Amino acid sequence: MTSFARYYKDKKLEEVSMDKMEELIRNKNNKVEIAEHVYERLYTRFLKIFDFGTDQEIDCTKNGQEEWIDIFKKEYKNGFLILASCSLLIETFAAFLTGENETPRGESPNRFNKVFEYAKDKKSPLNIFENSEYYRAIRCGILHQGETKGKFLVTREKEKKILDGKIINAYLFHVALKKLLISYKSDLENKEWNSWIWDACRQKIRHIIANSRD
Repeated sequence: MTSFARYYKDKKLEEVSMDKMEELIRNKNNKVEIAEHVYERLYTRFLKIFDFGTDQEIDCTKNGQEEWIDIFKKEYKNGFLILASCSLLIETFAAFLTGENETPRGESPNRFNKVFEYAKDKKSPLNIFENSEYYRAIRCGILHQGETKGKFLVTREKEKKILDGKIINAYLFHVALKKLLISYKSDLENKEWNSWIWDACRQKIRHIIANSRD
């Protein structure tokens, strides 16, 4: 079975098939259930790992001082990986906002901007990246070369701004993108079935189902 979404809810595994989604999108009374499955597909695949918490600590030396650190947050978590995964999500998220099967050639920067425009509408801090260098300097730099371009730096320090000059905070970016997904889920739950956001979402779901059967 090809899954549209696979996630745990209340310690129970939820597996949502393509056939199930095809059935759900036929009826406007299923808005809440569809919204949850779409949210979980996006959150679980791209962001959930970075919310992982553990009690496992290790004794290490930092600046000549011994200290106990959270092994996942300090040793395994990485700002470049966070932004790479966030960038993959943004382009996927954009397709849910436009209903497209694939991003048209040469339109990727515009699709990233589509998400940042949506962020602006939701008063998300991600709106600061609207019409910015993010696509070229961050997305393309990290995904193609494993480094940022344009002298951008990456940090995960919680007290920093999401964007401070040329310093982008991967931790805050991830938090803001997760909140934006939650806003999208809320829109799907509350907007009319014939609204643009639902028309685009259903069209994208149809593309996903069709692609799974090719």
